[in-house]
Amino acid sequence: MIECRTTIRHQPSRSRWSAAVALLALLSCFETGCSRKEESVRVRVALAEPMVLAVAPVLNFTGEFNLDPVRAADLLASELTFVDGATVLPVNRVVAVLAAQGKSQIESPAHAVAVAEAVGADGIFVAGITEYDAYIPVIGIVLQLYEVRRAPDISAIDPSAVSRAAHPVSMSETHDSLTPTGQVQFVYNANHGHVVDAVRAYGTSRNEDLQMGWRQYLKVQTLFIRFCWHDALTRLLAQTRLRLDACAAAGPSENL
Repeated sequence: MIECRTTIRHQPSRSRWSAAVALLALLSCFETGCSRKEESVRVRVALAEPMVLAVAPVLNFTGEFNLDPVRAADLLASELTFVDGATVLPVNRVVAVLAAQGKSQIESPAHAVAVAEAVGADGIFVAGITEYDAYIPVIGIVLQLYEVRRAPDISAIDPSAVSRAAHPVSMSETHDSLTPTGQVQFVYNANHGHVVDAVRAYGTSRNEDLQMGWRQYLKVQTLFIRFCWHDALTRLLAQTRLRLDACAAAGPSENL
């Protein structure tokens, strides 16, 4: 046995050499290409501040019985993990709270905020699907974000420091908790050229190894829904950041 080890040490086989080369290539990928790959799939607009977020079961306004509200919400939660600053709670935590209330879905803005508080989230996404055709495919989406407004801890505030500091702007300060922090509504029709172009960009960045390449995102139902959530999240967060920037530019007296 010792002699065998000596022989292998001085005369490395082709398979061992190939394994070493593969390992070096993998390490190189982690340092360069793989990090760029991870960056390319992230939602381009980050949250204004770190938040713990929940996702409610999706509201089905289509009458389509094959649409699973919890599965659709899971896909939204999965896409939300690509947003910088977001810590995403499992959808089943929201489902458990709703079940304890004898409900299966969010019924009002006040209910949305109450459920967010119950699961310990800073905000909750409530989405609805308004149009659905799995064969073209076509998906109509409404997406809203409700935030929990919590009273500040007065004991931790330094009045003199506050008086000298610039007035900070957060999403919760510029909105009543029963008004969505952000809302988007859009219909994604795979027969439309601009949607196909957006799917191509999304699908290419996500998975270049699928047998059909990016076109798989136009053929597989769950992949197309993922694209729709990604695009809707990007639109909602971009809308929110623009409003926050406008509020910050207006100054504290106009934010009251």
